[in-house]
Formats: sequence, C-alpha cells, structure tokens
Amino acid sequence: MFVKICGLRDIEAARVAVEAGADAIGFVYHPASPRHVGPEQIRSMVGALGDVPVETVLVVRGREIGEVLDVARAGGVRTIQFHGGEPDSDLLAAAEAGFGVIRARSLAEHLAEHDAEPATGARLMLDAPEPGAGRLMHVPDRAQLPGTPWILAGGLNPGNVRAQIENLHPHGVDVSSGVESARGVKDHEKIRQFVAAVRTP
Repeated sequence: MFVKICGLRDIEAARVAVEAGADAIGFVYHPASPRHVGPEQIRSMVGALGDVPVETVLVVRGREIGEVLDVARAGGVRTIQFHGGEPDSDLLAAAEAGFGVIRARSLAEHLAEHDAEPATGARLMLDAPEPGAGRLMHVPDRAQLPGTPWILAGGLNPGNVRAQIENLHPHGVDVSSGVESARGVKDHEKIRQFVAAVRTP
C-alpha cells in the first residue's frame, strides 16, 4: 500500500514521515494554501533527507506549466502532482521533462473525463471536491471506482484510514490535514499513527 504524507513544511516533519515508513512526501506550491512552500524551502528539505528512498512530490494547482517545471527543477523533486484541472498538455510536458506525474481529481471529474487521460503514465488520485478541506470523498457506488491502480485522498486520518482502505480498496492513500495539530502544522505522532494504521492489517 503506497502512503504519501503531503503538505510538509519543515525537515523535522519530513524526517518523521520517512522514518515512519511513508513512500512519498509532498510539498505544496500554491500561495493561497497555508501549506505553501517555495522552491528554496523544498530544495532544503529534499537535500537534508539525503539519499533516502522516498518519492518527493511537488503539488501544484492552476500554475502555468513553465513555472511548475522551474519550481520542480529548483526544488529537486521527482514527481509533479497536478491538482487543478490542468490540461493534458501540462501533464505531457512534465512527463517529457522527466518527472513522474500524478493527476488528482474528484470522483465526478474522473467519471466525466477518464477516457481523456493522456498517455503519460500518470497515476490517478481521487480526492474530495474541495482538496485540502479535510472531507472524505463521497462514493455512492463502489462500481464507479477505477479498475486500475489509484490513490485515495481527502479527509483521511489515523482513525478512519483503515476503514476507508477496507471499504474502497485503493492502491495508495494520501493525507495532509488529517495529520495536523493546526492548519498547516504537522503533528509528528499523528504521522506515525497514520502510517501504522495503513500498514497494520
């Protein structure tokens, strides 16, 4: 089960996520977000982690692709996660530039547009309609869920992630607000509890 801890803003929380067993850590580049970090902060965190085998992800929303690629390169990340309905051409540009690609969508967006996925090898993340709001994704019919690997996000926390995994059967999970003590402030113990809850059958 793939586990991503997102919205990290300091090296201490990043280290806790890695030591707890997270497969990926995410950095939000979106000035309107309380979790926003610039490329220099991202590079500092990525550099401080050294050669640990963790995927580093730049999370963007509604930014021009040239800016996104500049920030990703400056930050030293491996993957770009698009979270704002960006066009297929942006995902293709990121893949052609050598980055892994994640496309985040609501379930409704996925059902309306899943046939239009670009040939980028992009991984699919399904999130609640309001990303970062801490609300669970509503799934009226599990038959609507993808038949291919996908990542679940939205409203997850240490207390509900195991039930959501057993109910929806995603191939990965992503958390941000669910492991915070205050908006934008990661709680180290909650990070550990979240990863443990995912890893414990």
